[in-house]
Amino acid sequence: MSVQSDCEMIFIHCIEEYKKNYFVSTDEANIIFQNSHIFEKILLQHEYLHQVSLNECYEYVLKEIKEGSNDITVFHGTCFDFSEIDLTKSHNYRDFGKGFYTTILMPQSKEWAYRLALREKKDKYFIYEYLFEDNETLNVKHFDSLNEEWLEFIKENRIKGGLQHNYDVVIGPVADDNTMETVQLYMSNILTAKEAVKRLKYNKVNNQVSFHTKNALKYLKLVRRIEFNE
Repeated sequence: MSVQSDCEMIFIHCIEEYKKNYFVSTDEANIIFQNSHIFEKILLQHEYLHQVSLNECYEYVLKEIKEGSNDITVFHGTCFDFSEIDLTKSHNYRDFGKGFYTTILMPQSKEWAYRLALREKKDKYFIYEYLFEDNETLNVKHFDSLNEEWLEFIKENRIKGGLQHNYDVVIGPVADDNTMETVQLYMSNILTAKEAVKRLKYNKVNNQVSFHTKNALKYLKLVRRIEFNE
């Protein structure tokens, strides 16, 4: 079972337990879990949660919800030194549209930065660590799984370019080396959405958090910058 599938299983179990114990609907539980970034936290703690029981996973999730913190730490890997985020310099035709891309996984950001440094022939690369303060003023889209909606969303942004949505922030899986072949087959209409999702189920998937508006950047606070020499 892939990390993504394992996290989805834990997430679904915890949603069902929460609904049963707190007498809320699926939609209400999803909103509570999304507001607390539960799927992202499960993904971040997967190595630990994979080794404990589902009941212990639920206890962990419940603790995260009760603590009431909507903040998550995100990382941006690059070989470029900058002091301010400039959305106009963002690359086009990206998964979630033109924007500033981060991840909750620090090793993933380091790998991205290292690859970019090789491509750009730079002898240094950096990881920028930020604290993202999610709040009700932001329009945030969460993708907790590799589903048909995620596929169509990526297709729209990658084919048309620019920003094909009105979200401030988008959180979800990455269409990278592990998934891109299947995504390309779907975008070329060789695979149906259902066939593509079935293929993607067993892929190792990375995570991304993308920021698309100046309003979103107001809630992204720099914690530190880590420099690496190649």
